[in-house]
Amino acid sequence: QAQNKLGDYSQEDFVAADPDIWPAVVEEYGLSPSFPRDQFMCRSTPAAKVIYFVTDRIKSDLMDRGVQDRVTVINSGVKSFERCKMGAREENDPRPAKGSYRVAQEGVHFVMPHMTKRVVSADADDFAKCLREGFLRLDSFGDVFAGKLGGLEQGSFVVALRGHENDLVRKMFLVMWRRRDVVNCFMSK
Repeated sequence: QAQNKLGDYSQEDFVAADPDIWPAVVEEYGLSPSFPRDQFMCRSTPAAKVIYFVTDRIKSDLMDRGVQDRVTVINSGVKSFERCKMGAREENDPRPAKGSYRVAQEGVHFVMPHMTKRVVSADADDFAKCLREGFLRLDSFGDVFAGKLGGLEQGSFVVALRGHENDLVRKMFLVMWRRRDVVNCFMSK
């Protein structure tokens, strides 16, 4: 078993995410058939807390060829989903509940092109307001944007700057969380 000063990494290989998580995630975010599930990996256990996006090249040239059997991979990929505690299914149902994984700001650009749900466009003023710290009341936004937010159920969603919804180069996406009467941004300040 591989071991060093920093700890035991032998159980922390990157592995494919548990296929049982995907139906709830696909439903929650309306992920299209083009969503590359096989490029989303996690550490050690398939039901891990964080799911990382890895490029097709890294996956096929390194991970699929057993490099992790010879080298300890410390970091690979971009955090794209993170498990959160939001609602639960029946007590004995091991499947993830709807809303069990939130989109991570770090990987929103790899997830967003495949999302058909939980994406809201905002004009420049409302987009700028989203960047404020703390919980933002829905009535602090313009009527149109506040109405769209009011139509969302609690959970993770993405705000796209109007006019840049399909512009991945400009990176105008924010991951936010909808609560009862407020929202907050998950972007580092």
